[in-house]
Amino acid sequence: MTPTDRAEELISHHVAAAAAAAAIPVPFVDLVAVTAVQLSLVRKLALLHGTRVGVDAAGAIGVGLFGAVLPRVAASALKILPGIGTVGGAVAQCAFSGATTWALGESMRDRFARGELHPDARAHSEVSRSLARAERLHRRGLLTDEEYERTRAELLEAL
Repeated sequence: MTPTDRAEELISHHVAAAAAAAAIPVPFVDLVAVTAVQLSLVRKLALLHGTRVGVDAAGAIGVGLFGAVLPRVAASALKILPGIGTVGGAVAQCAFSGATTWALGESMRDRFARGELHPDARAHSEVSRSLARAERLHRRGLLTDEEYERTRAELLEAL
């Protein structure tokens, strides 16, 4: 099974799990369960792509999840109303949870695949920019051959 196939499988299983967790009839307990499913999905996608979710990535994920919380809270709160509120809230909660889990999974899968959330991605990008800058300075004659080679070696060692 390719990593892409495995990612699709993980996403579809977690969408179903999030929808099932959203069907929990206790208001706000469903929110905790859905968030746990979503965080599990992100962790598994990270492992699939050979990385881990660090503090910075978790903060970004937290912000992403926060955007989906308001509609989920409203749908969960509907469950307080007897009868139609319970059914309507459950249906809305399942739909919102499944949709946000799918969107989160697709987004994170793409970002992990491109290496955007890899802990070293920022460092690699900064080193690449510094190498390009040193090369421009060398071509303009602002760095000697010796200075350029020393700078280049130091930057490559930093990787």
